[in-house]
Amino acid sequence: MAFRNQGFTVVNVFNVSNRAPKESPVPPDPPESERPVNAALHSAIAESGLSYRALAGRIRAVATENGADVRTGAAAIAHWVKGTTPQPATAAYLTEALSRALGRVVSPTEIGVASRQDETPPALAQDPVASLATLGRSDVDRRHFLATTAYSISALAAPLMPGAADAAHRGVRVREGGVVGAAEIQAVRDVTSVFNRADELLGGSVSRSAVVEYLVTDVTSYCRGSFNDDTARRGMFGAAAELAYLAGWKAHDAGLKGLAQRYYLHAYQLAEESSGTHAAYVLRILAHQAMDTGVSEHCVDLAEAALSRARGKVPAETESLFQLTLARAHAGERSPRPALRALAAAERLVDQAGHDEAPRWASLGGPTEARLTNQGGKALAALGDLAGAEEQYRRSAACWNPSTHPRIHALTLADLGAVQAGRGHLEAACETWSTALDSMTGVRSARADTAVTDIRTHLRGYRRRGVPTATVLDAKARQWQAAAAVRGLRRGPGDDRGFSTLSGPGTGGRPAITR
Repeated sequence: MAFRNQGFTVVNVFNVSNRAPKESPVPPDPPESERPVNAALHSAIAESGLSYRALAGRIRAVATENGADVRTGAAAIAHWVKGTTPQPATAAYLTEALSRALGRVVSPTEIGVASRQDETPPALAQDPVASLATLGRSDVDRRHFLATTAYSISALAAPLMPGAADAAHRGVRVREGGVVGAAEIQAVRDVTSVFNRADELLGGSVSRSAVVEYLVTDVTSYCRGSFNDDTARRGMFGAAAELAYLAGWKAHDAGLKGLAQRYYLHAYQLAEESSGTHAAYVLRILAHQAMDTGVSEHCVDLAEAALSRARGKVPAETESLFQLTLARAHAGERSPRPALRALAAAERLVDQAGHDEAPRWASLGGPTEARLTNQGGKALAALGDLAGAEEQYRRSAACWNPSTHPRIHALTLADLGAVQAGRGHLEAACETWSTALDSMTGVRSARADTAVTDIRTHLRGYRRRGVPTATVLDAKARQWQAAAAVRGLRRGPGDDRGFSTLSGPGTGGRPAITR
């Protein structure tokens, strides 16, 4: 693969509310004359040195990161200081904005905007198994759209999955005092593999609740069970971490970035109980998610921590994935020299790679070459090397089978088209984007929706000038969006799970993220 130009410690773990919107209406506030002034919020804003207008802008920016469109202005903040309580979603964005401004955690309780429900537990729980069960149950029970979801073919097919029946029975036996062994571990792995294949084929919104249900019932029960030996215990926690990782991946693909982050953090803790290299791999996805959300804080630290734990302990080709993460993180900070060093290191590792089999937790993400070239393309694009990025994206797209991986094939083509357009090659870009639209038909993915929106944004100027190719492609993209809306594939704004740059292990978007 040729690129152009050729003992981790958890610190600074902060918390932000990631709760889903309540289904019950928020009680009206009392008349302004009867409300107590929110002195705590006033004090925090004063400490930040931000004007109400500046803080409102930061709140809107945090909301945008989470796929929400809020209209918060200075007047709204003035009302909050006078005692009005913001909606739970907006309160999450407010606390996150203040946390970033102050460089420390600011909780909803501290600034007097907490809801009546308990606040989200710490990002890294003392009991990750119990915390994961609580998170998953809240995810399923508090999502209004789940309660009104129509008959689901994918849910109907869940009992037909290999090992599904045995897995359910074993979960009951463990709760009744059974022992967890190799059969239970393999059952979880088999179910995870089936869910993973369906995710690649259909998108993150399909069977997401089924994944969470299995995770928080059977799998957490296994983790609480008895084990014949430490090997079995580590095996089960590793299998649980893989499924929690998939739950995070599906939430991310569905546009629920804050919720995805929470699942990733639990996957990290579970992986720690299995192996340090597995935990390092989850650190890597935390960095990737942040970069694709448009957040640069802590990404280099996370990537370096992950690499330090994996270096020399995983096959060379797998280690190259960690180097690519570091390259992207440096590129995102506009640091070309360390980014190019990491790219060169990744290339050397690929050249040194033998025939060692990748760890299971790494192989679930798809072919290594496809992922390496995808991340290499992102890093080079961030550095402004569009020619190099185009070469890498083209190679990555060629590696993905559009029959089994239509989503990532389409998203990679969307990125390829973007760099082609950036180089002034509009005809090639339109041809690439047209193929991408064909590939993502029927995929239920917020990232696919974002990619189509980006395509139309690129085309806007050409369409206004009457360029025929752009006009025809824009009409095709518009038809895709209309069909997606009819099928319920497009996600509206207002998700209430905040993505926190100050949450998770560490020191210190583009839509086509690859695992």
